[in-house]
Amino acid sequence: MVEPGLLIGQVVKRYAQRHVISTSQRVVRGTAEAIMRVLEATGTGTGIHTASIERLNATFRSHLAPLVRRGRAIAHLRATLEAGMWLVGTSYNLIWMHDSLRLEAPVARGRMWLERTPAMAAGLTDHAWTLRDLVSYRVPPPTWVAPKRRGRPPKQVQQLSMPQAA
Repeated sequence: MVEPGLLIGQVVKRYAQRHVISTSQRVVRGTAEAIMRVLEATGTGTGIHTASIERLNATFRSHLAPLVRRGRAIAHLRATLEAGMWLVGTSYNLIWMHDSLRLEAPVARGRMWLERTPAMAAGLTDHAWTLRDLVSYRVPPPTWVAPKRRGRPPKQVQQLSMPQAA
């Protein structure tokens, strides 16, 4: 299933002797106009680029020892690595302020900048969360769906579903 309204842009880099010699941008999903509107609305740039995802990858590598390049730490359990990825990823988006997302503050506020997190820039929250907010947030469980029965139905169900002879 593809999320409705999903927009994907791609940066294609051409290399020569291990150096980038040129880049080109292309739209994979959506339209160029729609991508530009989103970039303009969120204040995250004027074109398709890889800076934000490369920054995110570097953040994961710097905060999780198993992801460090040429490191000696390994993740013994997949669940441990996934839990670390969730913690760093949610902290990155909800707690940590990003200089690239800050806005000039109105003169009346007495501050130079309004600091923002990626979630604030995307309009998902109106404030930066604390670590306490994050770890104490209760995610509602998914709606329960009864497991599908396998095999023949019980005799009581068979008798109810059979047409009665008149």
